[in-house]
Amino acid sequence: MKSIIALYLAQAKESLRDRSTLLFVILLPIAFAIFFGLAFSGGGGFTLQLGVANEDAGAAGAEFVKALQSPETAKVMGVQVGSRQELLAKLDKTDLHVVVVLPSTLSVTFAARQSTPVQVYFDPTRQTSALGLQSVRILLDEANLQLAGAPRLFTMSEQTVQSHPPRTIDFYMAGMLGVALLWLGVFGVAQPIVAQRDQQILRRIGITAITRAQLLVAEASWRMSIGLLQAAIFLVVGYFGFQVVVANWLPFAGAVLLGTAVFVSFGYVIAGIARTSESAMAIAQLLNFPMMMLSGSIFPAEMLPDFFKPIVNALPLTYLSDLLRQTMVGAAATNPMALDFAVLGGWLIVLALLAAKLWKWE
Repeated sequence: MKSIIALYLAQAKESLRDRSTLLFVILLPIAFAIFFGLAFSGGGGFTLQLGVANEDAGAAGAEFVKALQSPETAKVMGVQVGSRQELLAKLDKTDLHVVVVLPSTLSVTFAARQSTPVQVYFDPTRQTSALGLQSVRILLDEANLQLAGAPRLFTMSEQTVQSHPPRTIDFYMAGMLGVALLWLGVFGVAQPIVAQRDQQILRRIGITAITRAQLLVAEASWRMSIGLLQAAIFLVVGYFGFQVVVANWLPFAGAVLLGTAVFVSFGYVIAGIARTSESAMAIAQLLNFPMMMLSGSIFPAEMLPDFFKPIVNALPLTYLSDLLRQTMVGAAATNPMALDFAVLGGWLIVLALLAAKLWKWE
């Protein structure tokens, strides 16, 4: 036991002296979390910026513009009135999402109860502009309904199923904690071990009375401690910075412990495969990027094309991120909690066995 404690403390000193590892494993994930928090803590949604060029000299065009500039409309969209050329220039500069041109014959055709073509300009290469087009289509449908005098047969009563509606910061704070645990494995485990092997440090330890089991227990224990420290820092930043409160402490603690164990084992597997520090970095980057992008940690996995779904469903970070969101912020579950724990447990068994098999002293 004394040997394990001594190795644990030696590993702690070695890690704290390594500034690059400290940056990747602890400081960088926290910086990303703070960035996402500052960017999205306000929860601002999409607000349509609509330009209206009224070329009608009659009452119909003036009434339409007046209705768009009402206080109720201002809550959901910003309306700018001007000439066609002026507004199209703003659309080209992305200051507007959509431009509506009311024709000069609007009042005449309305009086005659005839259909009136309204030109709507948008940029199909911009997602916000295409979304604005849908909003304008709904707006014109609403105007048609009111002008026709048709009764409303359906009305919508919105009911939330969550006592605390989710915020964007809740999504990113939990997701970045999962990414931090991933980086602990690929940067905080694989890189230092391969470096120690290159420097013959492990070889010198191997010729002492210390067994492989003692060394692995000490090193894994220290890195598990880092994982817990990461979670604690995320909780402090989330609580005091963005009022993120853990919804369910016991499964959250279990998710952090299991996720840390999975990615620490993942790092040992990379270290066992890699022959040099350069190859370890290459393997780490090769696995890190798709894991981050496809797991739903950075953006919802539902946005990905269907052909990515088999990969998404195979990644351990997918299940860890889902667990952290359920337990940390009470988000809606993608999978049952038991399934997330079971898949991560299966990954831990496979990776731990591979790590033990691939371990090299030199």
